[in-house]
Amino acid sequence: MLTIFVVFILSGGSAPLDATTDGGGLIMNEIMIDPLASSSTDMGQWIELYNNSGDWVNLSEWTIENQSGDEIQFSSHVIPPDGYFVVGSSAISSENGDYTPNAVWGSFSLSANGSLLLSSAGSDSQEFFSWNSSWDIEPGASLERLNPGWAASDRESWNHSTTEFGAGDLGTPGGQNSVFSNGFGQNTWAFIKAFVR
Repeated sequence: MLTIFVVFILSGGSAPLDATTDGGGLIMNEIMIDPLASSSTDMGQWIELYNNSGDWVNLSEWTIENQSGDEIQFSSHVIPPDGYFVVGSSAISSENGDYTPNAVWGSFSLSANGSLLLSSAGSDSQEFFSWNSSWDIEPGASLERLNPGWAASDRESWNHSTTEFGAGDLGTPGGQNSVFSNGFGQNTWAFIKAFVR
């Protein structure tokens, strides 16, 4: 059964009045699947989006769908170039592991064996990736993308965070990933696979 949840935007920014809002560079950059510092696993889960483009991106009509077919539908909010947007289960710091999301979802959740599809209505802009037990999800650590230009669908493009935040979990919600790699030598195989496609 498909369940749709409309997120409530908690904090916003404003784009210049003449800003372009092309969504071609919006990606899923980091996910927290199994938090430990939150009041429950569900309350501490979150997803970070990153604008990997030179244009402002309007989230209006963008959606994230999980492995169960549940959807997050975003209302109007603009993300600047190189900007981050974090959506999670709770905005209460004592519940969520002490981070500040830009938006909250309803009963949407992430699974230990799951998938996410990010897409924009009326556009070909979309991104999909899935994970399973072979990814060795570390409790209390987010999965961070090594480079926003590398393919999300490749396991080699992701690694566990090494930076502590909030109440003690590892992750970088709203900031550059701790495992960010911008050099060929730091993960040559992932680099080649991402750019040869």
